[in-house]
Amino acid sequence: MTTVKTSGRTVIDGGSILQRMAPLSCIMVFCLTVLASLVLSPMSAFAADPRAPIDERDDRAASPAAVALPTLNPARVAAADNLAEQEATKDGTGVSASASPIARALRGLLAAPAPERLQGAPKSWNKDRIGAEAEALAHEHEALKQFYAARADAPIWVSPEGMTDKGHQLVAAIADGAAYGLDPDLIPLPARVPLPVQASQAAAASTAEEAAPDASSLAAQELALSRAALVYARHARGGRIPEPAEMLNSNLDRKPQLLSPIVVMADLVEATDMAAALAKLHPVHPQFEKLRQAFLAETGGNGQGKLNAKAKRLRANMEFWRWMWDDLGELYVFNNIPEYMQTVVLKGEVVRRAKIVVGETGKQSSVFSRPLKEVVLRPRWRVPESIMVRELWPSLRRGGGLMRQHGLEITTKSGEPLDWRDIDWTRDDIRNYLVWQPPGAKSSLGFVKFSFPSQHTIFMHDTPDKWMFNRGRRTLSHGCLRVKDPLQLTEIVLGYDHGWDRDKIKKLIASGPLDNKIEMNKHIPIHIAYFTAWADED
Repeated sequence: MTTVKTSGRTVIDGGSILQRMAPLSCIMVFCLTVLASLVLSPMSAFAADPRAPIDERDDRAASPAAVALPTLNPARVAAADNLAEQEATKDGTGVSASASPIARALRGLLAAPAPERLQGAPKSWNKDRIGAEAEALAHEHEALKQFYAARADAPIWVSPEGMTDKGHQLVAAIADGAAYGLDPDLIPLPARVPLPVQASQAAAASTAEEAAPDASSLAAQELALSRAALVYARHARGGRIPEPAEMLNSNLDRKPQLLSPIVVMADLVEATDMAAALAKLHPVHPQFEKLRQAFLAETGGNGQGKLNAKAKRLRANMEFWRWMWDDLGELYVFNNIPEYMQTVVLKGEVVRRAKIVVGETGKQSSVFSRPLKEVVLRPRWRVPESIMVRELWPSLRRGGGLMRQHGLEITTKSGEPLDWRDIDWTRDDIRNYLVWQPPGAKSSLGFVKFSFPSQHTIFMHDTPDKWMFNRGRRTLSHGCLRVKDPLQLTEIVLGYDHGWDRDKIKKLIASGPLDNKIEMNKHIPIHIAYFTAWADED
């Protein structure tokens, strides 16, 4: 049985979750609501005409998210290697002289401009959102040009007789997208080209050929089905929300983990079961599938119909997984903000669970992933400019109480020590200086700092304020993460990366160099996440 929890404590309940959600309470609850709305928003199919122009295009539209390229298998490489040889056999129209009528018609469609026209886009979409979708479609259209050229424009989903069994499988699998938390209405599926009528049954047709679909219609259907497959793949990897930071919250430093369209198509060609092939496009994380099963249980087994609050929350958390790296790391640190908890996983096994303190509502901890760069023992803390301006400068004008309380020091930008008492803070600007806190008993960083550089200037560290971990709602920092029992985390990380034991680490903490920066040799990702639903196996 799958039990779905929030903050690792209780079964999901819409009202109680909103009351207990952690640090980003007001803003991030709003973002979750917007996220649920976005992933549920209906939209008509894309225009069937592959050459239709876009109605509105904003040149400032954001470019598609970066593509994650899986390793190519030999079949894909061989197909690409044959491309140049195939180009040499084409006639003046760019089509192989021996190509079938469907292939020739398909090449004509692929040579046309990308399908940038959207029909019935949600009213909430602005020009940037429409432009971003148009760019994604154009990118996929170019990929299809290359892909079909490498296979001499041979169709996959249709034959001269109409849609193939593989094509029918694809249509059915896409229609089942709701079972994976997708909105099938956002995926363009063409009207099916009718199968040819048997001559004995065609009273109005003199021959079977007259009743058969023409090559142009079949080519249009082939291209439309391939487009639909790529849109499904993009949505499966979070592409419905191409820019989470812009569309939801600036603290969401995540991107859809998109796959290469050419690789997606190559995999679909090789697959014999389209439902299984499309299922593989979704996040590989076990937690995604557990949440999906809970989502299905909440929606009658198919993910369709009007969703209640619990189902929407499950679906929103499934969407968050579409933005997570496929490879979380052999050893990784997972900090879940609403839970105020840190989980360390080594080779798939949880080796540590500990409390953390996260950013205040007005000083939110950002959501992102970066590799650990260094562990600093007995660290020296450079005070961020935001704290210097908002807290220290007013204190200095009143006499410098915070400087004394925390044992802070001031230097020039080049590092020359100064006495802060000799500076007229009513005239001078604190931004002309650097403020430091030396290692020691008063250090806000405690005895260790874990650095994983980003534009967010957030790191993990020890703290002298152990009382914070006794709070239920631990939104008490300026954005950095304070960790409980940091020695255990230090031992895990330095044991994995440097082979050091606890005794060596304790000696370095007690009497080693000050501000001792220990560079990491191995890839150890640090993930800061915001999941409000978690499924456990009972």
